[in-house]
Formats: sequence, C-alpha cells, structure tokens
Amino acid sequence: MFATGCAAMVTEYTLATLASYLMGNTILQWTVVISLMMFSMGIGSRQSRKLEKYLLDRYVFAEFGLSLFCTFSVIFAFWIAAFTVHNGLVIYAIACLIGFLTGLEIPLVTRINENYETLRVNISSVMEYDYYGSLAGGALFAFVLLPFLGLTYTPILLGGINLLVAGLILWNFSNLLKWAKIIKITFISLLGVIALAAVFAKPIILFGEQHKYKDKIIYAEQTRYQKIVITKWKDDFWLFLNGSTQFSTYDEERYHEPLV
Repeated sequence: MFATGCAAMVTEYTLATLASYLMGNTILQWTVVISLMMFSMGIGSRQSRKLEKYLLDRYVFAEFGLSLFCTFSVIFAFWIAAFTVHNGLVIYAIACLIGFLTGLEIPLVTRINENYETLRVNISSVMEYDYYGSLAGGALFAFVLLPFLGLTYTPILLGGINLLVAGLILWNFSNLLKWAKIIKITFISLLGVIALAAVFAKPIILFGEQHKYKDKIIYAEQTRYQKIVITKWKDDFWLFLNGSTQFSTYDEERYHEPLV
C-alpha cells in the first residue's frame, strides 16, 4: 500500500499540473482534477463490494489498469491536444479512470488481508501505509520527479511502480492466483508497452506541445519552478513561462522603454 499510495498521490499532482499547463487557471484545474479523482475513488470503492471472488486476481488487474493509464496519461493528453481544443475533457476522463481503479485498491487489499490480521489491525495497517505513501509521493513529486523527470517521464515511472507491485504479487503468490497464466502474459506485454512508451514519449509530447504554440519550439525544459519554452519565427524569439508569454524580441522595446 505504501507504493500504491505514493503512486496515486503523484498521479493526482501530475494530472493537475498537466491540466494547468495545457489550459491555464492553475487553481481551478488543480481543484477540478483532484476533486474528480477523489470522487471517482469513492465510486471505485463502492463498486468493490460487488467483487466477491478471485480478489487477488482482480487486485492485480486493477494494478495493470493503473499501470497502463498512468503511463499513457500525459502522452495521450498531449497527442490529443494537437487535434482538439477540448483536451481538458480527456484529462478529466483519465483522472476519473485512474481514480476509479485507485478506489478499488484499498477495499480489495483490506479484504484480502483479513485472512492474516484482525479487523482492527488490518484496517489500521492498510490505511497507515497508504497515507505514508501519500506523503512520500508528494515530496517526491515536488522535489525530485517534476524537476528531473518532468511531465514526460514521471507518468512512465508511475506505470512502472504499479506494474512492479503486480509483478511482486505474481512472483510471491502465483499459487493463489486463479488466472495466473493470463496475468503472466499481461505482465510481460505491459512491460514491453512501458518500454516503448519510454522511447517514444518525448517526440509524441513535443508533437502535441508544438500545436500549443504558433511558432517553432527551439527549447523546452521543466524546472522545479516552471515550464520554460522558447519559440522562434524568422529572427525573433518568444519566451513562455508555464504557457504564458513573458518576453519577445519582436517588440522588445515595450519591455525596455518603461525602464529608461
């Protein structure tokens, strides 16, 4: 639960940051994305009561789903942004899907674990590690993942974490899995898919990001504090911070004259 709690928190922050970057209005986007994910987690938690058999198998498939959606969340959002201005709906839909699957996790883990611990200890330990993971996820996103991996590779790492959790269950409890063979094939397939995503993520995201700007992008970097983009048209340059124009050599006198 520590790893999945960490991944869930980072996913929330990643999608909220992505929505802010593509659509602006940071406070609104963070509020909407996180609220939708929390609401969807509630729906997922409610739906878990309908699952009565093969709980461990279903938990592994939930991890597979999270692995797939997390890995391609940003890639798909940037790609679709090249073809429509309604990419916000895509981000919100992805947030709901990931929230739904995340909501399935805790009830399933609690029910699986009830054979090994008393109810009092079971609920306490499951929630404890989930909350610890949330703190770790928030710290990692702010100080490590966003500054160094950016929105390009952070989702791929998240997908890898969820796949790793599924792999550990497959490794240690394959004798308890009803659909072990299908799970093994799915695991290997997703491993290859994530590897391909890591290779092609950057050009796909650049393709989608280019359609956000009128001129050619010649430099783009995500720092700890902001997204920096420089575009060029003929002999002039434009500087954008978090998607907003900050400076242009085309009309730079308007920036300098008030200082004279």
